Amino acid sequence: MKNTPIRSGSRLIFLSVGSMILGVLFIDIYGIIIKFLGDSYSTNQVVLFRNLFAIIPLLTLIFYTNENLNIFKKITKKFVILCSIRGLCFLFMNVFYFIAINNMDFATASTLTFSATFFIVILSIFFLNDKVGIYRWSAVIIGFIGVAMIMKPTNDIFSYYSVYPLMVGFLYSIAIIILKFIPDYNSTAKIQFYSLISSIIGAVILLAITFDNIVIKSFNDLLMLVSIGILGGSAGILFIYAYRLIEASKLAVFEYLAIPSSFFLGWFFFDEFPIDQLFPGVLGIVLAGMIIIWRDKKKKRTLKVSKKVY
Repeated sequence: MKNTPIRSGSRLIFLSVGSMILGVLFIDIYGIIIKFLGDSYSTNQVVLFRNLFAIIPLLTLIFYTNENLNIFKKITKKFVILCSIRGLCFLFMNVFYFIAINNMDFATASTLTFSATFFIVILSIFFLNDKVGIYRWSAVIIGFIGVAMIMKPTNDIFSYYSVYPLMVGFLYSIAIIILKFIPDYNSTAKIQFYSLISSIIGAVILLAITFDNIVIKSFNDLLMLVSIGILGGSAGILFIYAYRLIEASKLAVFEYLAIPSSFFLGWFFFDEFPIDQLFPGVLGIVLAGMIIIWRDKKKKRTLKVSKKVY
């Protein structure tokens, strides 16, 4: 009986890490599918499928957790506005990410999206009044140096498309910050539902005003387009599930598995091998992320000690 808490804690860690790794894999797989379909269908059309069919795993979660009635309760104007902004952030994250991976090496585009970590630190200063010390500022500087080394703005290798993954990171950081302003009594499923509805409406409008609609060429293409939404929606749920099981500081490091994963998949499926572009800049991005994770973990320990003392 004495070992029960330890076993229970180990089980939570395995579940959360497994969910995170599976989510990362789903993101990479749907990125590969998008790159395969990039020459056949417009970005806005793929974005519509990505958002529309993400509703399937979300509705499954809502019914599984008995949230089917609660998502329509306590709906305030502030809640709708915040979810709508969050949904639009995810919509344009999809647009920019899809453009990037269709015009860049898969691993390079994926790696640059990790700039979100640094944007979250910066935005938290202005919107959450967080105090950022020397460690996190050092991490931000190191991270952006790493990003600049990958982008190589003064080199012939530089591509304007490399700005798009940075925009993905920036929009993701906004979506994270917005969560801090949504009251805690709103469940994750409820927030995701209204954010996704906003993304779907935005995707329909984008497609309508750009006239990018193309007839689906085959049943296999249709299956791949649908799978993009299901995989993307499932990945989002897996990430949320993972972060709710254990502390973010213990789990965030596993997100960086997406870097070697995207590199391997890009090499395997598209014969891409962007070693010269990624190194040594990728080391700066990973190091900066590790510093932020370490600092957040240390800060939480300090707070726990101070609570015990006082």
